[in-house]
Amino acid sequence: MTRNMLIGWALLVALFLGWTQYKGRQAREVQQQRIAQMKLDSVARAERAVKTPAQPVLGAAPETTSAETAAPAAEDSPAPETAERRLITVETPRFTAVLDARGARIAELRVPSIQGKALYNPVLISPQGEGALTLSLNGTSLANTVWTTTAAGDFLRADSAQVSVVFSTTLPGGERVTRTYTFLRGGQVIRHALGAPEGSIASYAIEWKGGLEETDRMIEGKGIGLTASYFSEIVYDNGTNVQRENFEGRKSFNAESGVINWAGMRRKYVAVLLDFGRSVPARIDGVGKADPGKGEDAPHRYEMKIVGGSGETAALNFDIVVMPLRYEAMLASGRNYEQILFTGWEWFLRADVWYVKLCGLVLKLLNVFYSWVPNYGVAIILLTLLVRFITLPLSINQTRQAAKLALHQPEIKKIQERHKGDRQKTQVEIMEYYRQQGINPMAPLLGCFPMLLQMPVFIALFNVLGRAVELHEMPFFAWITDLSRPDVIFEAFKIPFLFPVGLTILPFFMAGTMWWQMKMTIKDPNQKAMIWLMPIMMFVFSCSFPSGLVLYWTVSNLFTIAQTKVFGAVPPPKPIVSRAPAKPAVAAKKKAK
Repeated sequence: MTRNMLIGWALLVALFLGWTQYKGRQAREVQQQRIAQMKLDSVARAERAVKTPAQPVLGAAPETTSAETAAPAAEDSPAPETAERRLITVETPRFTAVLDARGARIAELRVPSIQGKALYNPVLISPQGEGALTLSLNGTSLANTVWTTTAAGDFLRADSAQVSVVFSTTLPGGERVTRTYTFLRGGQVIRHALGAPEGSIASYAIEWKGGLEETDRMIEGKGIGLTASYFSEIVYDNGTNVQRENFEGRKSFNAESGVINWAGMRRKYVAVLLDFGRSVPARIDGVGKADPGKGEDAPHRYEMKIVGGSGETAALNFDIVVMPLRYEAMLASGRNYEQILFTGWEWFLRADVWYVKLCGLVLKLLNVFYSWVPNYGVAIILLTLLVRFITLPLSINQTRQAAKLALHQPEIKKIQERHKGDRQKTQVEIMEYYRQQGINPMAPLLGCFPMLLQMPVFIALFNVLGRAVELHEMPFFAWITDLSRPDVIFEAFKIPFLFPVGLTILPFFMAGTMWWQMKMTIKDPNQKAMIWLMPIMMFVFSCSFPSGLVLYWTVSNLFTIAQTKVFGAVPPPKPIVSRAPAKPAVAAKKKAK
């Protein structure tokens, strides 16, 4: 890379960063105004909600409680001290939940499959943990209280009809409260409702201490971005945008807006959310811990607490959504769930909007190609060809300009030697030579522009391969059995940071085609080192990348090689037209006139 090229790129980057900072500041000002207005609106809605029953969320059917699982009236229920602890299992078409009378909590949650694919670990909430959704009311923890229930059996099935399980207990002040879990038909939503005398709840906390388990087999090893596609996060919608948090230690969120629409935890392919159906004033407290038995780079485990007060009993009526992270279904919900799967930085030209849509578009195209040819490897190849054909006009121009520069290098060297030591005169004559030969002097600066246009698609494909459940365990051919993972053929051969999970094959093809491509296109002696440097660097990176991503880059390299062979030929240099000064006689005659 020449000095002028470096200076040019530095100026472009500085201009771009300045622009993004300016637009980011504008976006933050607009967001602060929206947050201020939202606080006023949420307080007004909360006051109305306390006086009215909670409304159904996500278009589900109205709540009904089956007779076989209905709780008796409060006066007929035994006191919590004499209640018998029970475990009640409820099976739906999509998941199985175990409710524990101790704390009236969800003690276990299992999702056996997603889109018909069996999961490596079907357990989302482990029975060995502390479970989820215990309550503290008016500063009193009810996590160890044994709630009463008169459910008819310890195993219930919610397939053709919805099923409700009611727990009840008495607070220290004598107030009788109930918790109702209604398993809706279809099996994606559990509706939670709290019953309490009006004005009896001054503050509350919903506690989720058991965390969420990873359902996929996690790749272990020291590699560049090796665990980047594995997630353990607290996610929430603050009414303005969706936030994904991963951290260590104790931390509180949502201080700016003070309201949440929904909150929960997610892993790679599944999220479990508490959806309030509206904006409720609340704070989120979290605790992040290292996962025992996992490497230091492994995703953390989290505890979460949603805290509210001021009589906000309506906030205790919410939907528990057990949601496989399928983009189309999340987008159709209209609840911004899709931003759990794909997110972008707001300050980066509002990438939180356009990048989410770009990832969704890449996934949609892959699914369309897959509907034509049921092989996601072929779909990735078709996506690569589509992107390259879209950028082909720019690439052809760049290829020809680069070939021209290489062809005219001997003449440029002669000019530099002829005016050695006189930088200004050298530049003037080189620019004149470029003009006569029809060479764009900005060609070195714009040489990487077609590749830069492809980078957002490349990054989006990386996210799609690492997050979309559609690509989970999808094979291509032969040894490539899972496009979402490295194409390992020999697991025993491991080298940290080079082959962290075993010997892979596709990176060799990618590096070889990149070396061939750069040898064909780079003719400037000042850039000869790039012919070897770039393939080596990309080889090291790609050894731990998903094989589908390495396949994309390999096909892109082959396309560039073919493009260079077809469009790389350029005509020979034109004779140089000298711009010598006019003859003395002619100059004298012009002066006389």
